[in-house]
Amino acid sequence: MTPQLTPEALRAIAAFLPVMADPAFRFTDGQPPAVVLPDGGVQMRGYAYDPQVPRLLRTLDEFGWVHGDERFQWPQWAQTPEARALRDDPVVLARATPVQLARLLTVFARQERFSDGSRLGFWEAGLLLGILRRAAVLADAAG
Repeated sequence: MTPQLTPEALRAIAAFLPVMADPAFRFTDGQPPAVVLPDGGVQMRGYAYDPQVPRLLRTLDEFGWVHGDERFQWPQWAQTPEARALRDDPVVLARATPVQLARLLTVFARQERFSDGSRLGFWEAGLLLGILRRAAVLADAAG
């Protein structure tokens, strides 16, 4: 399924901007994803994301932001010059199209399954807030 990027879909994800941009917001609980046990073993628990993160993921699914077919190969796309520019240059991200936002959000939604903490990486790099800011600008322009 190719995302259907309507003004309503833009508004749905832009609605997360005030919550996540609040200085009091914490993306995770701040604990490491692994715990050392008394016997010296290690127990992986993964990252404990704020409840807003799974809520955002549900919203992405509900409003069709995540590519759901094989035509968009997100792992390959994530290595392209386009993806690197969007990821690494806030000026480029600030001009992103809804299609480019959907591609980034597909990586955000899918990559965690293969690389624990990748969502935290989006957060720490400022990429997620940049995506939400761009969505808010596009939503305002769409009316």
